[in-house]
Amino acid sequence: MWVLHAGRTTLEGPVDEQMLSAIRRTISARCGEIWLEHQQGPILGIVMGGNRAMVLRLAESGDAGFHAIDPEASPEGSGEYVLANGQVDQYADRDTVEVRHIVPIATHFLATLDRWPGVTWQDDNAI
Repeated sequence: MWVLHAGRTTLEGPVDEQMLSAIRRTISARCGEIWLEHQQGPILGIVMGGNRAMVLRLAESGDAGFHAIDPEASPEGSGEYVLANGQVDQYADRDTVEVRHIVPIATHFLATLDRWPGVTWQDDNAI
């Protein structure tokens, strides 16, 4: 069973079209947060910032986990990431991925509970 938080939408249950639509709406808005939590513990967090997104994959709450990176991108930040609590963060582009990767990352996670191999992941537990 899943819990999805996407903006002001919270859904619980198995993966269905309503859940996928909420993810797509947040991606289309190019701002906001998406949190996918599985009852077994894994969590996927996505913070949208224009054309890029910070993506976290945690084993459980409190885990440093992994974040998706773009090794070819600039070490400079190019946008603002507004969190649900109103906090505005900036991340280096290298520590984010292009928005086009979000649907494959999310659908792979929903199907496997694991990181999508189509992007590079940094182990934040090793830092």
